[in-house]
Amino acid sequence: MTASDLSGDEIKEGVLACSGCPKIYKISGFIPRFVDTDKYVKNFSFEWLFYKRTQLDSHNRSTVSRDAFALKTGFSPETLKGRSVLDVGCGTGRFMELAAADGGEVVGVDLSYAVETAVENSRGRKNVHVVQADIFNLPFRAEAFDFIYSIGVLHHTPDTKEAFHKLVPLLKKGGNISIWVYSNELVFEKMRNAFTDLYRFFTSRMPIKLLWLLCHIAVPLYYVKKLWKAGQVLEIVFPTSTDPDPEVRVLDTFDWYSPKYQFKHTYAEVEGWFKDFGLSSRRLGFPVAVTGVKPERS
Repeated sequence: MTASDLSGDEIKEGVLACSGCPKIYKISGFIPRFVDTDKYVKNFSFEWLFYKRTQLDSHNRSTVSRDAFALKTGFSPETLKGRSVLDVGCGTGRFMELAAADGGEVVGVDLSYAVETAVENSRGRKNVHVVQADIFNLPFRAEAFDFIYSIGVLHHTPDTKEAFHKLVPLLKKGGNISIWVYSNELVFEKMRNAFTDLYRFFTSRMPIKLLWLLCHIAVPLYYVKKLWKAGQVLEIVFPTSTDPDPEVRVLDTFDWYSPKYQFKHTYAEVEGWFKDFGLSSRRLGFPVAVTGVKPERS
Protein backbone atom coordinates (compact mmCIF):
# COMPACT_ATOMS: atom_id res chain seq x y z
CA MET A 1 0.00 0.00 0.00
CA THR A 2 1.28 3.46 -0.86
CA ALA A 3 -0.23 6.75 0.22
CA SER A 4 0.25 10.07 -1.52
CA ASP A 5 -2.15 12.07 0.66
CA LEU A 6 -2.89 11.50 4.33
CA SER A 7 -5.44 13.14 6.61
CA GLY A 8 -4.61 12.16 10.16
CA ASP A 9 -4.47 8.38 10.14
CA GLU A 10 -6.78 8.11 7.11
CA ILE A 11 -5.50 7.69 3.55
CA LYS A 12 -7.22 10.14 1.25
CA GLU A 13 -5.35 9.29 -1.96
CA GLY A 14 -3.15 6.29 -2.67
CA VAL A 15 -3.10 2.74 -4.02
CA LEU A 16 -3.55 -0.80 -2.75
CA ALA A 17 -1.26 -3.32 -4.42
CA CYS A 18 -1.94 -7.05 -4.31
CA SER A 19 1.15 -8.86 -2.98
CA GLY A 20 0.33 -12.08 -4.82
CA CYS A 21 -0.92 -10.70 -8.13
CA PRO A 22 -0.34 -7.71 -10.43
CA LYS A 23 -3.57 -5.92 -9.50
CA ILE A 24 -3.55 -2.37 -8.17
CA TYR A 25 -6.56 -0.58 -6.73
CA LYS A 26 -6.96 3.14 -6.20
CA ILE A 27 -7.80 4.88 -2.96
CA SER A 28 -9.50 8.15 -3.74
CA GLY A 29 -11.53 10.42 -1.50
CA PHE A 30 -10.72 8.09 1.43
CA ILE A 31 -12.39 5.20 -0.43
CA PRO A 32 -10.65 2.03 -1.67
CA ARG A 33 -12.06 1.51 -5.17
CA PHE A 34 -12.30 -2.13 -6.28
CA VAL A 35 -14.41 -1.26 -9.33
CA ASP A 36 -13.90 1.21 -12.17
CA THR A 37 -17.58 1.94 -12.81
CA ASP A 38 -20.94 1.86 -11.08
CA LYS A 39 -22.15 -0.65 -13.70
CA TYR A 40 -25.93 -1.21 -13.48
CA VAL A 41 -26.60 1.13 -10.50
CA LYS A 42 -26.19 4.56 -12.09
CA ASN A 43 -29.68 5.43 -10.84
CA PHE A 44 -28.50 4.94 -7.25
CA SER A 45 -25.39 7.03 -7.89
CA PHE A 46 -27.70 9.85 -9.01
CA GLU A 47 -30.19 9.26 -6.19
CA TRP A 48 -27.77 9.22 -3.28
CA LEU A 49 -25.56 12.04 -4.52
CA PHE A 50 -28.73 14.15 -4.70
CA TYR A 51 -30.57 13.01 -1.54
CA LYS A 52 -27.46 13.03 0.60
CA ARG A 53 -28.99 13.34 4.07
CA THR A 54 -32.72 12.86 3.55
CA GLN A 55 -32.86 9.49 5.31
CA LEU A 56 -30.43 10.17 8.14
CA ASP A 57 -32.02 10.24 11.60
CA SER A 58 -29.35 12.74 12.66
CA HIS A 59 -30.55 15.08 9.92
CA ASN A 60 -34.31 14.77 10.13
CA ARG A 61 -34.40 14.33 13.92
CA SER A 62 -36.55 11.24 13.78
CA THR A 63 -36.20 7.55 14.58
CA VAL A 64 -37.40 6.34 11.17
CA SER A 65 -34.10 4.72 10.23
CA ARG A 66 -33.52 3.40 13.75
CA ASP A 67 -36.95 1.76 13.74
CA ALA A 68 -36.40 0.28 10.26
CA PHE A 69 -32.97 -1.02 11.26
CA ALA A 70 -34.35 -2.88 14.27
CA LEU A 71 -37.38 -4.18 12.37
CA LYS A 72 -35.44 -5.45 9.34
CA THR A 73 -32.32 -6.84 11.05
CA GLY A 74 -33.43 -7.90 14.52
CA PHE A 75 -30.15 -6.46 15.85
CA SER A 76 -30.16 -4.60 19.16
CA PRO A 77 -27.64 -1.89 20.13
CA GLU A 78 -26.00 -3.96 22.85
CA THR A 79 -25.22 -6.83 20.46
CA LEU A 80 -23.17 -4.70 18.05
CA LYS A 81 -20.82 -3.07 20.55
CA GLY A 82 -17.21 -3.97 19.81
CA ARG A 83 -18.20 -6.28 16.94
CA SER A 84 -17.18 -6.21 13.29
CA VAL A 85 -20.16 -5.26 11.11
CA LEU A 86 -20.63 -5.30 7.32
CA ASP A 87 -23.29 -3.08 5.71
CA VAL A 88 -23.92 -4.44 2.20
CA GLY A 89 -25.25 -1.68 -0.04
CA CYS A 90 -24.59 1.12 2.42
CA GLY A 91 -25.87 3.95 0.21
CA THR A 92 -25.50 7.26 2.05
CA GLY A 93 -24.61 5.53 5.32
CA ARG A 94 -28.10 5.68 6.76
CA PHE A 95 -27.75 2.46 8.74
CA MET A 96 -23.99 2.66 9.23
CA GLU A 97 -24.62 5.76 11.31
CA LEU A 98 -26.74 3.67 13.68
CA ALA A 99 -24.48 0.60 13.82
CA ALA A 100 -21.49 2.85 14.54
CA ALA A 101 -23.39 4.70 17.27
CA ASP A 102 -24.09 1.29 18.82
CA GLY A 103 -20.34 0.70 19.04
CA GLY A 104 -19.80 -1.56 16.04
CA GLU A 105 -16.67 -1.42 13.85
CA VAL A 106 -18.57 -0.88 10.63
CA VAL A 107 -17.51 -1.44 7.02
CA GLY A 108 -19.91 -0.19 4.38
CA VAL A 109 -19.70 -1.40 0.80
CA ASP A 110 -21.59 -0.14 -2.24
CA LEU A 111 -21.22 -0.44 -6.00
CA SER A 112 -22.57 3.05 -6.64
CA TYR A 113 -20.91 6.42 -6.15
CA ALA A 114 -23.11 6.81 -3.08
CA VAL A 115 -19.92 5.79 -1.26
CA GLU A 116 -18.77 9.39 -1.64
CA THR A 117 -21.84 10.60 0.22
CA ALA A 118 -21.37 7.86 2.84
CA VAL A 119 -17.83 9.07 3.55
CA GLU A 120 -19.09 12.65 3.82
CA ASN A 121 -21.87 11.64 6.21
CA SER A 122 -19.60 9.50 8.39
CA ARG A 123 -16.80 12.04 8.70
CA GLY A 124 -15.39 12.07 12.21
CA ARG A 125 -16.51 8.53 13.02
CA LYS A 126 -13.35 6.47 13.49
CA ASN A 127 -15.28 3.22 13.50
CA VAL A 128 -16.77 3.65 10.01
CA HIS A 129 -14.99 2.56 6.83
CA VAL A 130 -16.34 2.75 3.27
CA VAL A 131 -15.37 0.63 0.26
CA GLN A 132 -16.60 0.74 -3.34
CA ALA A 133 -16.92 -2.81 -4.62
CA ASP A 134 -19.18 -5.35 -6.29
CA ILE A 135 -21.20 -7.71 -4.08
CA PHE A 136 -20.22 -10.58 -6.36
CA ASN A 137 -16.51 -9.93 -5.83
CA LEU A 138 -16.03 -8.47 -2.36
CA PRO A 139 -12.46 -7.76 -1.17
CA PHE A 140 -12.76 -9.27 2.30
CA ARG A 141 -11.26 -12.38 3.83
CA ALA A 142 -13.47 -15.28 4.86
CA GLU A 143 -15.14 -15.08 8.27
CA ALA A 144 -14.21 -11.42 8.76
CA PHE A 145 -17.47 -10.17 10.28
CA ASP A 146 -19.58 -10.85 13.37
CA PHE A 147 -22.66 -9.23 11.86
CA ILE A 148 -23.74 -8.72 8.25
CA TYR A 149 -26.87 -6.94 7.10
CA SER A 150 -28.30 -5.87 3.77
CA ILE A 151 -31.48 -3.81 3.81
CA GLY A 152 -33.30 -3.41 0.50
CA VAL A 153 -30.28 -4.04 -1.73
CA LEU A 154 -29.81 -7.65 -2.85
CA HIS A 155 -32.95 -7.65 -5.01
CA HIS A 156 -31.38 -4.88 -7.10
CA THR A 157 -28.54 -7.17 -8.25
CA PRO A 158 -28.72 -9.51 -11.27
CA ASP A 159 -29.26 -12.51 -8.94
CA THR A 160 -30.60 -12.01 -5.40
CA LYS A 161 -29.91 -15.57 -4.26
CA GLU A 162 -26.34 -15.61 -5.57
CA ALA A 163 -25.68 -12.20 -3.97
CA PHE A 164 -26.76 -13.62 -0.61
CA HIS A 165 -24.57 -16.69 -1.13
CA LYS A 166 -21.55 -14.41 -1.62
CA LEU A 167 -22.07 -12.92 1.84
CA VAL A 168 -22.30 -16.02 4.01
CA PRO A 169 -18.60 -17.04 3.69
CA LEU A 170 -17.68 -13.61 5.10
CA LEU A 171 -19.59 -14.31 8.32
CA LYS A 172 -17.82 -15.70 11.36
CA LYS A 173 -19.04 -18.93 12.92
CA GLY A 174 -21.75 -18.00 15.38
CA GLY A 175 -22.25 -14.70 13.58
CA ASN A 176 -25.56 -13.15 12.55
CA ILE A 177 -26.75 -12.18 9.06
CA SER A 178 -29.97 -10.33 8.26
CA ILE A 179 -31.47 -9.35 4.93
CA TRP A 180 -34.59 -7.59 3.77
CA VAL A 181 -35.78 -8.01 0.18
CA TYR A 182 -38.91 -6.87 -1.61
CA SER A 183 -41.93 -9.05 -0.92
CA ASN A 184 -44.20 -11.01 -3.21
CA GLU A 185 -46.09 -12.64 -0.33
CA LEU A 186 -49.53 -11.04 -0.26
CA VAL A 187 -52.26 -10.84 -2.89
CA PHE A 188 -52.22 -7.03 -2.69
CA GLU A 189 -48.44 -7.04 -3.27
CA LYS A 190 -48.69 -9.42 -6.20
CA MET A 191 -51.29 -7.22 -7.92
CA ARG A 192 -49.29 -4.06 -7.28
CA ASN A 193 -46.06 -5.72 -8.42
CA ALA A 194 -47.68 -6.76 -11.69
CA PHE A 195 -48.45 -3.12 -12.51
CA THR A 196 -45.09 -1.76 -11.39
CA ASP A 197 -43.19 -4.39 -13.36
CA LEU A 198 -45.15 -3.33 -16.43
CA TYR A 199 -44.31 0.35 -15.87
CA ARG A 200 -40.71 -0.43 -14.99
CA PHE A 201 -40.12 -1.92 -18.43
CA PHE A 202 -40.23 1.69 -19.61
CA THR A 203 -39.16 3.70 -16.55
CA SER A 204 -35.94 1.77 -15.96
CA ARG A 205 -34.90 2.66 -19.52
CA MET A 206 -35.73 6.37 -19.27
CA PRO A 207 -33.12 9.10 -18.91
CA ILE A 208 -32.55 9.31 -15.15
CA LYS A 209 -33.30 13.02 -14.76
CA LEU A 210 -36.51 12.75 -16.78
CA LEU A 211 -37.76 9.92 -14.59
CA TRP A 212 -36.84 11.86 -11.48
CA LEU A 213 -38.94 14.80 -12.69
CA LEU A 214 -41.88 12.51 -13.47
CA CYS A 215 -41.67 11.01 -9.98
CA HIS A 216 -42.74 14.36 -8.54
CA ILE A 217 -46.29 13.24 -9.38
CA ALA A 218 -46.10 11.39 -6.06
CA VAL A 219 -46.38 14.71 -4.21
CA PRO A 220 -50.00 15.56 -5.20
CA LEU A 221 -51.05 11.89 -5.49
CA TYR A 222 -50.47 11.54 -1.76
CA TYR A 223 -53.61 13.60 -1.12
CA VAL A 224 -55.69 11.63 -3.63
CA LYS A 225 -54.62 8.33 -2.07
CA LYS A 226 -55.80 9.49 1.33
CA LEU A 227 -59.32 8.96 -0.02
CA TRP A 228 -60.02 5.43 1.21
CA LYS A 229 -61.61 3.62 -1.75
CA ALA A 230 -60.05 5.59 -4.57
CA GLY A 231 -56.68 5.60 -2.87
CA GLN A 232 -56.58 1.85 -2.34
CA VAL A 233 -57.36 1.14 -5.98
CA LEU A 234 -54.95 3.80 -7.20
CA GLU A 235 -52.14 2.37 -5.05
CA ILE A 236 -52.55 -0.97 -6.83
CA VAL A 237 -52.72 0.31 -10.40
CA PHE A 238 -50.26 3.19 -9.98
CA PRO A 239 -48.04 2.76 -6.92
CA THR A 240 -46.19 5.80 -5.62
CA SER A 241 -44.84 6.62 -2.18
CA THR A 242 -47.32 7.87 0.38
CA ASP A 243 -44.77 9.10 2.90
CA PRO A 244 -45.92 12.27 4.69
CA ASP A 245 -42.70 14.08 3.69
CA PRO A 246 -42.91 15.35 0.06
CA GLU A 247 -39.15 14.97 -0.48
CA VAL A 248 -39.26 11.36 0.68
CA ARG A 249 -42.27 10.69 -1.57
CA VAL A 250 -40.24 11.67 -4.63
CA LEU A 251 -37.16 9.80 -3.42
CA ASP A 252 -39.01 6.57 -2.65
CA THR A 253 -40.96 6.64 -5.92
CA PHE A 254 -37.78 7.17 -7.91
CA ASP A 255 -36.12 4.39 -5.92
CA TRP A 256 -38.94 2.05 -6.94
CA TYR A 257 -39.13 2.82 -10.66
CA SER A 258 -35.50 3.51 -11.61
CA PRO A 259 -33.41 0.35 -10.88
CA LYS A 260 -32.39 -1.94 -13.73
CA TYR A 261 -33.01 -4.99 -11.54
CA GLN A 262 -35.82 -5.36 -9.03
CA PHE A 263 -36.84 -8.84 -7.94
CA LYS A 264 -39.49 -9.81 -5.41
CA HIS A 265 -39.37 -12.82 -3.12
CA THR A 266 -41.25 -14.92 -0.58
CA TYR A 267 -40.28 -16.07 2.89
CA ALA A 268 -40.04 -19.65 1.65
CA GLU A 269 -37.47 -18.65 -0.98
CA VAL A 270 -35.31 -16.65 1.40
CA GLU A 271 -35.45 -19.23 4.17
CA GLY A 272 -34.26 -21.76 1.60
CA TRP A 273 -31.16 -19.64 0.96
CA PHE A 274 -30.34 -19.71 4.67
CA LYS A 275 -30.76 -23.49 4.72
CA ASP A 276 -28.30 -23.82 1.83
CA PHE A 277 -25.55 -22.92 4.32
CA GLY A 278 -27.04 -24.63 7.35
CA LEU A 279 -27.95 -21.29 8.89
CA SER A 280 -30.76 -21.03 11.35
CA SER A 281 -33.42 -18.58 10.21
CA ARG A 282 -36.11 -16.47 11.83
CA ARG A 283 -38.73 -14.30 10.20
CA LEU A 284 -38.73 -10.68 11.30
CA GLY A 285 -41.62 -8.27 11.52
CA PHE A 286 -41.50 -6.85 8.00
CA PRO A 287 -41.95 -8.92 4.81
CA VAL A 288 -39.57 -10.26 3.60
CA ALA A 289 -36.96 -9.81 6.36
CA VAL A 290 -35.07 -12.82 7.68
CA THR A 291 -32.22 -13.16 10.18
CA GLY A 292 -30.05 -16.17 10.88
CA VAL A 293 -27.01 -17.49 12.71
CA LYS A 294 -24.07 -19.35 11.23
CA PRO A 295 -23.37 -22.65 13.01
CA GLU A 296 -20.39 -22.75 15.35
CA ARG A 297 -19.33 -25.96 13.63
CA SER A 298 -19.48 -26.66 9.90
